Amino acid sequence: MADERDPDVEYVLLNKRDAKVYKVPPAASASGHKASDWQEAIWRGNLRIVARGTELSIRLLDSSSGNLFAQCVIPDGLYEHYVERVVDSSRYWVLKIVNGPRHAFIGFGFSERNDAFDFNACLADFKATFIDKVHEAKAAEAMPTKDLSLKEGETIKVSLPGKGARRREVKAGYPAGLLAPPPATSTSVQARGPQEE
Repeated sequence: MADERDPDVEYVLLNKRDAKVYKVPPAASASGHKASDWQEAIWRGNLRIVARGTELSIRLLDSSSGNLFAQCVIPDGLYEHYVERVVDSSRYWVLKIVNGPRHAFIGFGFSERNDAFDFNACLADFKATFIDKVHEAKAAEAMPTKDLSLKEGETIKVSLPGKGARRREVKAGYPAGLLAPPPATSTSVQARGPQEE
């Protein structure tokens, strides 16, 4: 199963306002970048995540003019190589911006946790929906198929419960599923006619 989406059509997956960009100092430790080391934001604007085929683009756009400030292009949806989460916050990341043979790292984040969650979920959903399923389909096509058909002379015996079994008698000659008559009462009630005066 190949990707059914047209590679020439762009799909907008996420739009968010109030995205912030920071100048990122070198990582202080091997564990990664810390947002607490970043100074004041150097840019504020809108974020748009766009998909084109299997390529994903994180675009940072000016909020008034819509002009492109920076773009992080992620081939094959492998965002782990281009978007790195900081170690001390769930709202900030380091983006790898590639321009030909050169690249730069910028800090990026949101003020609101909900916006950060939506951003992270959008990246993961794109990869799970469009990239991983395409790879799984290609792997399934490459696997040899097993022949599960019956060979000549082979038969299958299916035994269903209740088929061919005798019906069980419930009570005094009443077959299963039929109700027995109501029990007789010890006192009998006589029916009275209209009262006479």
